[in-house]
Amino acid sequence: MSNLTVAAWRLWKGAPTEPPDPVVQAAIDAAEQAIAGHCGRAFVVASGSTTRIFAPTSDRSETIEIDDATAVTVVANSGSTIAATGYQLEPVNGINAAGMAVPYSRIRLFGTTWAQTYKGEASVSVTATFGWAAIPAAYTEAVKILSADILDNKDIRNGVAGFADFGAVRVRENASVTMLLTNAKLVRSRAGGPV
Repeated sequence: MSNLTVAAWRLWKGAPTEPPDPVVQAAIDAAEQAIAGHCGRAFVVASGSTTRIFAPTSDRSETIEIDDATAVTVVANSGSTIAATGYQLEPVNGINAAGMAVPYSRIRLFGTTWAQTYKGEASVSVTATFGWAAIPAAYTEAVKILSADILDNKDIRNGVAGFADFGAVRVRENASVTMLLTNAKLVRSRAGGPV
């Protein structure tokens, strides 16, 4: 299900009837998938608690990357529940380096490392409310712009929009979309270190 409705896109674009709804929906879906891939995270509103399992990146890491979560209730390491005082959710306070409210995406253990019997084993289970508290406005605007670009460029082949006196006119990356998504990109830590 899309975060942006066809009706909201039409109102923003000022396009009450054309293109047809299925064409607009396909462009919205493609834009949302592209943005999720670009940002390295899913943009869904958190609802309900579920349990997911994760694999530590190494047997000496004190941090583990998790799916975006607004609240974490239970963390277990190789079947043993960890007390809430034994770990820290990051980014601390749910605020990234740019000051934007974001979900937690990492758990740091205190005084120990995540246990792995086998390399790559998914040995950590996390019960949490996965997703975002609210979809960021910058994401929604980026979806609108990118959807419009997709629809405007549907006849472009191989990045060529047309030909002018000096040769091919190429389609370039949309700077507005890139700027809007800068603070929403998920930055993963390396070797368990802080971001």
